[in-house]
Amino acid sequence: MIVSNFINHLVLICCYILICHCFTTVSSLASTNYPKTIVIEVNGDCQTVGKRVAHLHGYRVIKEVGLLIVVTLLFEEDLLSEYHARHKRAVLNGEDPVDILQRHKDVSWAEHQVPKSRRKREYVLNDPQWTKMWYLKRNKQSISLPDLNVTGAWLMGYTGRGSVVSFLDDGLEFDHPDLYANYDKDASYDINDNDSDPTPRYDPSNENKHGTRCAGEVAAMINNSICGVGVAYHSKVGGIRMLDGDVTDSVEARSLSHRPDHVDIYSASWGPDDNGLVVDGPGRLAKKAFEDGVRKGRNGKGSIFIWASGNGGRQFDSCACDGYINSIYTIAISATTERGEKPWYLEACSATLASAYSSGNMNGAENDIITTDLRHECTERHTGTSAAAPLAAAIIALMLEANPNLTWRDVMHIVILSARPSAIPSNTDYIKNAAGFNISSKFGFGLMDAGLMTWYAEKWINVPPMVSCSSAQIESNLFLGPSQTKFSELNLMNCKSSDPTQEANYIEQVQIFVSLSADRRGDIELYLYSPSGTKSQLLPVKRKRDTNLHINCINIFLCLFQRRQKDASNKGFQDWAFLTVQLWGESPHGLWKIEAVNVGPGSARLQSWRLVVHGTKDYPWSTRSASPSKSSDSKFHSCHPECKPDLQPCGPSEIDCLDCRHFKKILENGKFQCLSVCPDGTYLASNTTCLPCHANCAACSNLSDTSCINCKSDNYLVHDTMACVQMCPSAYYTGIQLKQYCQSCDSRCLTCSGSRSDQCTSCNQTENSEYPMVQQHSCVKTCSPGYFPSSNSCILCYDTCASCTSADENTCTECKLGYIFENDKCQKYTGKPFYIDPKTHKSHLCHSSCLFCNGSKPNQCIACDTIKLLSIDGYCVDDCPTGYYSEQYSTASYTTSICKRCPLGCLNCIDNSNCNQCDWNYVMKNDDRCYPMCKAGQYLSGTDCQECPDNYYSDGSKCELCHPICDSCTGPSELDCKTCTIGFSMINKKCNSNCLNEAYYDKVDNICKLCSENCLQCLHPGTYCRDCVYPMALDMLTHRCLSCCLTNKTDENCCQCSQSHDGFCLHPLVKPETSKDSTSWLAKIQNKFRTLDRKRQTILLICLCISTFISASCVISLVCYAQVNRSRLKRLRQLSSNVQYKILNSNDDIDEGEDELYESSSFLSNVSITTTNNGT
Repeated sequence: MIVSNFINHLVLICCYILICHCFTTVSSLASTNYPKTIVIEVNGDCQTVGKRVAHLHGYRVIKEVGLLIVVTLLFEEDLLSEYHARHKRAVLNGEDPVDILQRHKDVSWAEHQVPKSRRKREYVLNDPQWTKMWYLKRNKQSISLPDLNVTGAWLMGYTGRGSVVSFLDDGLEFDHPDLYANYDKDASYDINDNDSDPTPRYDPSNENKHGTRCAGEVAAMINNSICGVGVAYHSKVGGIRMLDGDVTDSVEARSLSHRPDHVDIYSASWGPDDNGLVVDGPGRLAKKAFEDGVRKGRNGKGSIFIWASGNGGRQFDSCACDGYINSIYTIAISATTERGEKPWYLEACSATLASAYSSGNMNGAENDIITTDLRHECTERHTGTSAAAPLAAAIIALMLEANPNLTWRDVMHIVILSARPSAIPSNTDYIKNAAGFNISSKFGFGLMDAGLMTWYAEKWINVPPMVSCSSAQIESNLFLGPSQTKFSELNLMNCKSSDPTQEANYIEQVQIFVSLSADRRGDIELYLYSPSGTKSQLLPVKRKRDTNLHINCINIFLCLFQRRQKDASNKGFQDWAFLTVQLWGESPHGLWKIEAVNVGPGSARLQSWRLVVHGTKDYPWSTRSASPSKSSDSKFHSCHPECKPDLQPCGPSEIDCLDCRHFKKILENGKFQCLSVCPDGTYLASNTTCLPCHANCAACSNLSDTSCINCKSDNYLVHDTMACVQMCPSAYYTGIQLKQYCQSCDSRCLTCSGSRSDQCTSCNQTENSEYPMVQQHSCVKTCSPGYFPSSNSCILCYDTCASCTSADENTCTECKLGYIFENDKCQKYTGKPFYIDPKTHKSHLCHSSCLFCNGSKPNQCIACDTIKLLSIDGYCVDDCPTGYYSEQYSTASYTTSICKRCPLGCLNCIDNSNCNQCDWNYVMKNDDRCYPMCKAGQYLSGTDCQECPDNYYSDGSKCELCHPICDSCTGPSELDCKTCTIGFSMINKKCNSNCLNEAYYDKVDNICKLCSENCLQCLHPGTYCRDCVYPMALDMLTHRCLSCCLTNKTDENCCQCSQSHDGFCLHPLVKPETSKDSTSWLAKIQNKFRTLDRKRQTILLICLCISTFISASCVISLVCYAQVNRSRLKRLRQLSSNVQYKILNSNDDIDEGEDELYESSSFLSNVSITTTNNGT
């Protein structure tokens, strides 16, 4: 009775979607305020009671969801319900459908379902560039690939608070409006100028923008309506200005060791030249700074050094030759593009740890990184691995907020565990190491995941201390000839040392110190093989396309592993430390091998090598346990940390607990043991109990024998079934790894030796098998031409057979080209020429003019007799037509002479390099080749005409730079200018300076500035003199103004001058003049005048004009005065011609005589004057 009453009163909560049965009342019901969805609770069985209630009220059940049956009003009638019309009238009369339903005896509760406001918890920021930051959050318009999952870390509450990142770069614009709030002056310094201000040096090209851009990726402020947002937007950033000057070992060391007690992360996006030539790394001081940083930084937890892997991809460089990347203390970050492709600048090496996003390839189809820029600007064009490394630094800043106790090695472990190799579509040439990691030299362990990294950080406990063990140096002294490969081995037993500081059982990083000489260093390739068989490429080199790689290449450049093809150095490597992280998690014990390959024509010698393994003695990964209670109550102090401290009594042992803080393992005696994590061989049940795995499993996810994660040492793990077996089943092969797996064969294989389609050892022979035949270790449908079937295998025919029935030479059914049937064999044909019809496979004679042919017509010849030539149209002719020359052509079957077209521009030639006649627009040179005649403004480059760039002119075979004052020109002189450069104007077909003498036009500041001392005329930058102040002389070689030497000895401060002093230094090969100065005084005056500036020249010219005018006036006055006197004397002579003189008798008579003389001269013109002597 009790059971019956219990069943009758069983309440099941069901929610029904009830549909009104009268479609014509939709508008009426819609006009009411009742919601369309009703949820009811019924007493009894959902299906029977619920359907009956719905039927009685004119509804029908649409769907049952979980324990609820959802019913909804309207949209569909239930024509089978006789109560449909009655219920409709009640609703139209204003009755609430919920009230009607609740009056039913089987309905305990009913409620309208009212729509509620629910928003997706997405980040909607007001930073204008946020929607374009595809690498932080992919949107509907972006490519469907994973982002860096930064929002996952933000949703967990981590934004970088408490983390400090310092950028070792060219400065930091700390007053940028998107950075100033997160600037940390204690993490900043200017090493170039030795002060505390890291502001970059500004110039017109914004050369020093790099540090500011990197900082914006990390700490750009959020929701400030400026630019974008940083990954760790609450972290602090600083800048070490150290690249804008001489970068020495001490400068690097000072930068790397700036405030290690305050700075958490040092980010560097620089290194040796990415030119494919350099092998270089940190100096002694910088190495010491790295070591001190990881030992003492962050209060002993170790500074974290993030390094960009390099941008030398176009120069075929490899980060294996970068000592900063090869340091065990740095985290090398590579890059991938928006589409997940390999960027053109990427450098590959075995030291690369992980990748972040950066700029795309140069076709412009992919977006770059958005960040802050110099002069308070924002840019969408941050590029290279320089942009990827700061993103990695920012994600690690989020990790440090999640767990500030992480060491520098903890960070590396978390990066590796959380990286996603499959998130990069182009990451196809990775290797899988014996610990199960997929690693590539291009992208490391894969794309970084900020959400997963912070999740790991929350749970993390510190890895065991790092131990290092090294091998003895192997003096291999292996000689490598051209295209030769050699191996050297060592059995590393030192890592099993009894010394706990040297016992390493789990590898983290391996350093390989190599000494090697080579004729050409760029032709050397190095590989390292671990004891588990993993092959890690230490030094890449160019390889020709390898058909065994089975790689479908779209771009041949991507199929050639990067080669340092520019490295022609013969210096080799002198104890150079290569680094690989590709063996992480493997065991170091056993036989190691190094493979040296010389792919060039020179020789090389592997002189010596040694290993240093860095790792841990104990298994490094486990989850973090909570700290013991810090209650001061002494009764808690005696409890084991894994006991729940609030349940007493408890003891110091893990089996003395009433309950466990985390997990418990049931012991054989019925007790349990408290643990921080379930041990190997157990799995976590739903009640926090660690239960044992299946007997075959070493680790598992549940009790089933198909839930194994790892197997015991004598078993193999089948990946598809997750079961451990003693022998791999059919269609699987055994992987040679530390953890042994049964890996799937290719789908065509029944059994195999590897995963490729050409590694089958047997094929499926059943009737339904699609590929039953084995041919050259591949399973095929039917045998290919040249093979015959034999016992489900395809056997190669005899060499002369195109098809056959067995491997004997007399069982051919068809012959190869050039062979015919003779004596039941395919014999090389030596009689009349023939060809085989590809349709009928029958032999036919060639045309009589052909030696070999592919048809019967005279223009289907492929070879001719020795006296004939094969023309380009397939005829055998006596002579090649005009424009062609003859050349011998040989194959394995025949030798013939063919007609080949003369080179371009050659009308008649002897061979490819000797032309007799050139085309009308070509000219022949001394090498008997025809070269095009280039137009004005072009130059000859090889055999093509190329346009000269701006500021250059054509000099026949090359482009020469115009005179500095010319913007474009026709020759080298300043008189050859077509247009003038800035600061000069064209006047009378000559470029004249817009500045006065002793000044030049500064193109940067756009003003006239004074020339250097003693310089009368100059060009930018002021030290390029064109004329000197007297008595200085211009040195045309250095364009400096020098004093004239007083002796015949010349030094750097004086030069030899001509005795006429024309203002120029004599050329060093010209001897000084010793003869007497023969230069005219006028030339000296002219030279002296030229040495004056324009103002003094103007004053002197005005004075000279005034003096000339005065002198001319005086001369004219004197000439006029002389003319007047000349006229007067002439008249006196006329008068004196008629005068007679007399001798006076005494002195008293003189006056009388004078009076008479004047009197007679005044009015007696015709009177004769008689002169007498005394006594006459």
